[in-house]
Amino acid sequence: MNYKRYWILTALLLFLFLPCVKASGQDSGTTINGELVLRAFQSSFPDKISGIAFVDGDWTITAGGRTFFWAGGRLLPEAERGNAESFDPHRFYYYPARPRSPDTFSPECIDAIRNRSSPQYRRAHRNFSYAFHGVLYSGLTRAEVERMLERVVFLGQRITVHRMIAEPLRRVEAEIRRWRGGEAFIASLKSIYGYNWRPIAGTRRMSYHSWGLAIDMQPRRLGNLAIYWLWERHRNRDWMLIPLENRWSPPLPVIRAFERQGFIWGGKWLLFDNMHFEYRPELIEFNRLMASVNAD
Repeated sequence: MNYKRYWILTALLLFLFLPCVKASGQDSGTTINGELVLRAFQSSFPDKISGIAFVDGDWTITAGGRTFFWAGGRLLPEAERGNAESFDPHRFYYYPARPRSPDTFSPECIDAIRNRSSPQYRRAHRNFSYAFHGVLYSGLTRAEVERMLERVVFLGQRITVHRMIAEPLRRVEAEIRRWRGGEAFIASLKSIYGYNWRPIAGTRRMSYHSWGLAIDMQPRRLGNLAIYWLWERHRNRDWMLIPLENRWSPPLPVIRAFERQGFIWGGKWLLFDNMHFEYRPELIEFNRLMASVNAD
């Protein structure tokens, strides 16, 4: 494979499309290099994934003894390849180093965000195929997922999460407590939530809370700060233009502690969810691979 050529194509697509909409984490990209994504999965879940190969004109990944085809980002078992257009691609996107300031948004970008955040647009999406994720997370139905859950104490609060993230959360907490401002931040939190079997608000798609792979943290005092785009949309048509300084955010050392353990922060999405972290080590690794290819 010519990685340089693929990176140039990917970088061009990111430059043209992702900075406005795809970087929000709410849309999917079918043009992203499938091999890099699959290698990111393999690196992030080596105990689950046994191999990657180019088969029948497409990249494949084998997990749990089953083979899944890239299929434009849909990750389908062979039996579903002929039905690929029935599914939306999964979300593999540019994860930025920092949130994008609303004062850089063009009118076209604002219109695109407004359109993609509308109830009509969100309801119109097709569903994903979750077969691969069911293997990766050892569960697809509610009963299967709940067998994988574990009660843990995180930052002084008892929450329920997938056992896969119990140890990463312990490392996050250790790093936060070592930070000089850690105890004050922990004391400022009102609630922390983990597992919650539900779709993403306004859609038919599974939330990462449904696997116990996401947590939400809310402060004791929010004041007049925004924390979640959907709550703001009901009272402010221009919610996407709320300045970053007028949004509640965890301190940067807290965000970095999560990211070092494979979590992404919803505050970097254009459809911002500043209380939200979800376990996506493959996305962190995918961005690292892209940066590495670019540096070659």
